[in-house]
Amino acid sequence: MALSDNKYSSNKTKPGKTKAFFICVLIASFLWLVHSLNTVYYYTITIPVAFKNLPQHKKNLVEIPADLTVNIKASGLKLAMILLSRPFKPLEIDFNSLKSVHRNRNYVLSGSKINFKKSLGFETQIRQISPDTLYFSENTGYQKIVPVKAPLFIKCREGFGHKSPNISPTFITIWGDTDLVRSIDTLYTRAMNLSDVDHSVSGRLAIIKPGPDIYTSVSEATVNVEVERLVEYSLVTAVIPFYKQNDRQVNIYPSKVKLRFTCLQNTFYQRDTSLFRVAVNTDKINPITKKYPVFLSASPSNITVMAIEPPEVEILILKNR
Repeated sequence: MALSDNKYSSNKTKPGKTKAFFICVLIASFLWLVHSLNTVYYYTITIPVAFKNLPQHKKNLVEIPADLTVNIKASGLKLAMILLSRPFKPLEIDFNSLKSVHRNRNYVLSGSKINFKKSLGFETQIRQISPDTLYFSENTGYQKIVPVKAPLFIKCREGFGHKSPNISPTFITIWGDTDLVRSIDTLYTRAMNLSDVDHSVSGRLAIIKPGPDIYTSVSEATVNVEVERLVEYSLVTAVIPFYKQNDRQVNIYPSKVKLRFTCLQNTFYQRDTSLFRVAVNTDKINPITKKYPVFLSASPSNITVMAIEPPEVEILILKNR
């Protein structure tokens, strides 16, 4: 009886064939995974790029690429981590950091000059970059510097206003066909149309080329528009008479009026009050009220007049003896 029990117990502790098979599969998979993660692979990826400081006074013979095809060498573990981080962040490449050859006309893209870690997140060995060279030719012809302007159509929300736009760069270099370049005094960007705006805005606008034979040092301009709340102010100021004849004495009633106006927050100062001039033309009378309308003849450039109270005054004219 004891021998039979031992035999039964021994058979019970041995794994079945199916269980043993799966254990072997798991062990083999683990060993394969360890081997794969430590194996070196060659893999080709595509990385978005943005170029800055493009060569001035040169014409690109091939289109500046928006993506680079890069062949990398990395271990399986590092390659897996790189692929999991897709989509890759755009990689900024400065032409000033690239090696130039052939009389500074062509620029070589190499792993030693480009920091691919910023996009991939890991140090990797770069085997090949496509395209690996950007080709330029010297542009000939007349050149000059012209200002850049941006057509802006901005409508702010009620109670808000905007300052004059800041455009960068303010001036750019153009060159090309001599007769055409000489006829150009300003370059314009694409228009910016905004409505119901209650916060500062900025954007990059493409510069419009006057013709295919005109080349520009930059292709875009950055436009920043500061938007702030409007603040209402009031000011009491004297009325100045305008009249043609100097042999008269003019008495104005009332002699002072209240001026209500708005301007952007933190843009009006006490010293600006001296810039206001409210006047009345003694030769122009309102035939209905028999009074003389007053008007704002001078003011700071950053204000918007809401009302002049009262809008009309009475005048008593006395001739000098």
